Amino acid sequence: MLTTYTLADGDTQPQLMSFDYRSDLWILGIFLVVCIVLYRTAWKNVLIGLKAREDRIRKDIADAEAARVKADELLRQYNAKLADAQQQVQAVLAQATADAEKIATSMKMRAQREAEEAKERATAEIEQAKRNALAEIYDQTANLATSVAEKIIRRQLNANDQRDLVNESLSQLQSISKN
Repeated sequence: MLTTYTLADGDTQPQLMSFDYRSDLWILGIFLVVCIVLYRTAWKNVLIGLKAREDRIRKDIADAEAARVKADELLRQYNAKLADAQQQVQAVLAQATADAEKIATSMKMRAQREAEEAKERATAEIEQAKRNALAEIYDQTANLATSVAEKIIRRQLNANDQRDLVNESLSQLQSISKN
């Protein structure tokens, strides 16, 4: 039962913190009866449900931890494979660089060898052309000398004739060398 108190203006208000032992005992008794009934009927099911929920949560936590460990292991393996792949890429690049340098050196040496061969061929051709030109000049000189000797022998020469003959021979020699 609620007790009331009277205000100064005559209104009555129930007291919230007042104790009535009889009503408090009834409330406590009803509470105990409800607890006993709930314990026998629903409390076991609630405890079983809570235990099942706790077990499920523990299992989920254990599964999550196992998944984390597995993910960490996979990450470690991935990083190891990535590092290995990077090393392989570096090795391939180093090998490609070395191969490129070998090819460049080989090409350079072959080009130098070909240039030397071309130079030697050109030098040999120039020497041959020089020998041929000298041989032709010797032949022309011999022919010219023979021609001069023939003219000298046919007639007797005086100083003016000798000078004319030498000038004529020189002009013929110059015309031959121009051709």
